[in-house]
Amino acid sequence: MSDVAVITGAGGGIGRATVRRFLAAGWDVAMIDIGASLEGALEEAKELAGPGQTVRGYFADAASAADVEQVRDEILEEFGGVKALLLVAGTVQTAASVGELDPQEWERVLSINLTGPFLFTRAFARALQDTEGASVVAVSSQWGRSGHPFLSSYSASKAGLIVAMQSFAQELAPKVRVNTVCPGHINTAMHTDALQAEAELRGIPFEEMRDIEWGKVPALRAGEPDEIAGAIFYLASDDASYITGASLDVNGGSVLH
Repeated sequence: MSDVAVITGAGGGIGRATVRRFLAAGWDVAMIDIGASLEGALEEAKELAGPGQTVRGYFADAASAADVEQVRDEILEEFGGVKALLLVAGTVQTAASVGELDPQEWERVLSINLTGPFLFTRAFARALQDTEGASVVAVSSQWGRSGHPFLSSYSASKAGLIVAMQSFAQELAPKVRVNTVCPGHINTAMHTDALQAEAELRGIPFEEMRDIEWGKVPALRAGEPDEIAGAIFYLASDDASYITGASLDVNGGSVLH
């Protein structure tokens, strides 16, 4: 029986890359997303799947407890179990200063970026504990390491995610490892949209905003989704069997500790 990976946000840039990485390693994959992008990602995944590999797609709202529990039941019925829960789903906020930020936007961002991973970890906790070598990997952000202007709800949600996963790591030990990955600037549509929104707030061209932010990175470039997927795979693999409660920076050196 193949190992089973459950991947949220599977229709996005990092999500798709994560699906590809686990398929390449021979895993079966359950793909979860809320948007129409899941359909294209699922078609791509089925083309990449090898003989005997199973790939399924599921629509669910990561911030809905009812959706999460329903999709959990469907996945466990289809696959029988799960070895890796990969929490990639996330959103960026509408860029705004604290005096202009809509409280509903604040709540929306936290519900997806923080409550969503809690709901999925809660829902799959028992199934993970029943699987030897199981793990949870959540995607946080370098903006969860410290605050960033005009992105307060995003930063708060990602900081909360790091600490929540540390708590879950202690609660689910020793059977389940729980870790986070903290990407920096990654070349995805969501990152580009965030740069565009901040550029508009600052009254500068997008290209100038991009060059300012990417120029802060010692690597002098944005990362690629496959580079984050590689970090996620490592933390979920047996090579990381003695790592839990950790948060791995993958940011080209832009944030150092």
